[in-house]
Amino acid sequence: MNRPPHRAYRGASADERRQERYQRLLATALELFAHQGYAHTPIETLCTQARVTTRHFYQLFASREALLRDLFDELSAQLREAVLLAMSAPGLDRDGQIRQAVAALLTHYGSDTRRARVSLLEVVGVSAAMEQRRRAVVHGMAELIERWLLDTAARGALPQRDYALTSIALVGGIQELLTESLVRATAMPIERLGDEILFLFDAFIRGARPLQS
Repeated sequence: MNRPPHRAYRGASADERRQERYQRLLATALELFAHQGYAHTPIETLCTQARVTTRHFYQLFASREALLRDLFDELSAQLREAVLLAMSAPGLDRDGQIRQAVAALLTHYGSDTRRARVSLLEVVGVSAAMEQRRRAVVHGMAELIERWLLDTAARGALPQRDYALTSIALVGGIQELLTESLVRATAMPIERLGDEILFLFDAFIRGARPLQS
């Protein structure tokens, strides 16, 4: 027997209203988790600010952590897309690719520091499952750097070796620089962060080149 279609309410279907509530909760979570912290934001507050009922919340998310996970996944996907787009711009040499990737990273986090606070601070220490998710994102970004390093090595500018762990170390260093900028009492200029990240890559490449022999 065919199920009757969901009736539209004020011109919106049930699926459209569901998606709208979902997006409102993501936007509210970004605001509240960034400014008052994930641990200090109960579901009731999220629902009040997003103008949804708790019943609708649990239709969308099994828990508050599930909302954080979806928000983190969305922010991570946006960052990855921005970095890949920047690195694939036509006419870039190897140095240009890194400069553009770093610029995209800093634009993503610097244009809206809420993204940085959620992605770098609020997801830490939540649960074992959330930590596994965070580590997967770290490895995903490290894979982009590893590909760049292997390609650079193939061009003769770096030794031929396994760069998987090196890439994870570089991602960790970048994340710690970004985290430091968030927790400092005095804000760190975005240009300074960019200079430090580029210096990190430059120092690594210049230091690794002599090892080719």
